[in-house]
Amino acid sequence: MKKTGLILDVVLCVLSAVLCFGTKFLFHACAPKEDGGWMTCHWAEQTVFGLGIVLLILSIMTFCFKDGKTKSGIQISTAVISALTLFVPNYLIKLCMMPDMRCHSVMKPVVIIISILIIICSAITCILHRKEESAS
Repeated sequence: MKKTGLILDVVLCVLSAVLCFGTKFLFHACAPKEDGGWMTCHWAEQTVFGLGIVLLILSIMTFCFKDGKTKSGIQISTAVISALTLFVPNYLIKLCMMPDMRCHSVMKPVVIIISILIIICSAITCILHRKEESAS
C-alpha cells in the first residue's frame, strides 16, 4: 500500500507540473492582440499557471512528511485548489468570444481534464494515507 501511495504522489507531482508549465508552453491561451494588449483568456491562463504552482508546491510537500494525517491534509488542499482551477477557464474568467479560438479548443479542455485527474488522484491518495495511518 505504501508503494501505491508513493506512485500516486509522484503522479500528482507530474500532473501538477504539466498543469503549471503546460499552461505556459504547450496548451497556452491565445496570443496577444495586434495592438500588444491581451484578451481575457490570457488572464485565465495566468491564473491557471499560478494555481498550478501552488499545486506543484503542495505535491512536492507530500514527500517532506511521513505522517499520514498531514499528507491527507495536503491532499485535501490539493483537491480543493484543483477544483478551483477546473472552474477558472470560462467560468471564473471568461475566455474569448469565438468558440473556435485556441483558449476554448485547447486550453480549456486540457485544464479541465488535468484538474479532474488531480482531484481523483488526490482523493485516492488521501484515502490510502488515512488507511496507512490507521494501520500503524
